[in-house]
Amino acid sequence: MDLNTYKLFNIVAEHENISYAANLTKYTQSSVSHTMKRLEEELGLKLFTRDRYGVHLTAVGHELIPKVRELLTTHDQLEQIINDIKGIEFGTINIGTFSSIAIHWLPNILEAYHKEHPQIQILIKEGGIEELYSWVTNRDVDFSFYNYSPSHNIDFIPIQKDDYVAIFPKDYPLDMTLESYPISNFNGKPFILFDPSIEENIQKLLEEQNVSPCILCSSREDFTIMSMVEHHLGFSILPRLIVEQRKEHLQILPLAPSYQRILGIGIKSYKNASPATKTFIDFVMHYFNKNISFQ
Repeated sequence: MDLNTYKLFNIVAEHENISYAANLTKYTQSSVSHTMKRLEEELGLKLFTRDRYGVHLTAVGHELIPKVRELLTTHDQLEQIINDIKGIEFGTINIGTFSSIAIHWLPNILEAYHKEHPQIQILIKEGGIEELYSWVTNRDVDFSFYNYSPSHNIDFIPIQKDDYVAIFPKDYPLDMTLESYPISNFNGKPFILFDPSIEENIQKLLEEQNVSPCILCSSREDFTIMSMVEHHLGFSILPRLIVEQRKEHLQILPLAPSYQRILGIGIKSYKNASPATKTFIDFVMHYFNKNISFQ
């Protein structure tokens, strides 16, 4: 079987759309569709179901896709090792990340990285904590920037701590003598909750402190939460890194007691990572050690 067919199979499986896969790969839509049908015929297996919304993996397709991704990852690693031996830098790195990290960390990191490694292609995929973990374990990405979770069974490389903060409308009459905001004060207050599937720690810290705010709604989008707070719909708790993008429109106070998340890199196995991935991770760690403004 041609390796390019498996690459195309992986793209179609991930995006569930023949047209989108065609645009990504520069093939025609009919060529992608024909290639997938030919793959099914050669394997003697039905890999996709098709409806007006796109194409979807069958149970057999779901069983095969992890092995196909392992094959593609191994092939990419082999190519990178061969090129590394030849002294040629080559490869693609797929990175999962929170949107806040994509906004505040990655532009500067990638600008500096591409000056030293112009031949390495970087692909970025944004998601929440559980999505990022799933992408790492399923090899949809090479690694993810995300916060440490003890329930996640992957390698984790810590980078820095990020405080959780209480956020209020700009004109909310806070006691100006407060240096921090007691979490207990949220009891019964209108509250906008960050969806636990995206950010799990906020709900946990409220439960640990036996605090029960009046949750008006939850959202997967941090910008939506901040906008709702700005418009006096309620208060919230967010990581400081997220609030940086809207801090001029909000009042911010550290929590009492204080809570932090540990931001870093989650990877299935650093030992077995491709040369390009290891080089990028090593670059990131050196970058943070050198740029103390990020600490």
